[in-house]
Amino acid sequence: MGARVNYVFDDGTDSLVVLYSHWGADSIEADLDEAFAHASPRKGDYSYWTRMVISYLIQDAVLGETGYGIYAIKRDEIGSDSWSDTVVINCKEATFDLSGVMYA
Repeated sequence: MGARVNYVFDDGTDSLVVLYSHWGADSIEADLDEAFAHASPRKGDYSYWTRMVISYLIQDAVLGETGYGIYAIKRDEIGSDSWSDTVVINCKEATFDLSGVMYA
């Protein structure tokens, strides 16, 4: 079945970028800690920082057909699916909130 998670990148606008991972829910905190460290040189430059975090998270599967997806949502759509965990990433503060994550 996988360990699905949606990483929602919130830069303060109404349009949010989401990285869907089919297998990421088991290691969310460690993966994001490492990705944030990788992207730290571009903290404050939200577009580059977001791209660096996403690139780090998908680095081993960047050319693969499956495993990850990237899409856009409106703010009111956060957590609208019931089949995966959702982690909201604050791009301005380079922090993430695991309070909405429920581990199966």
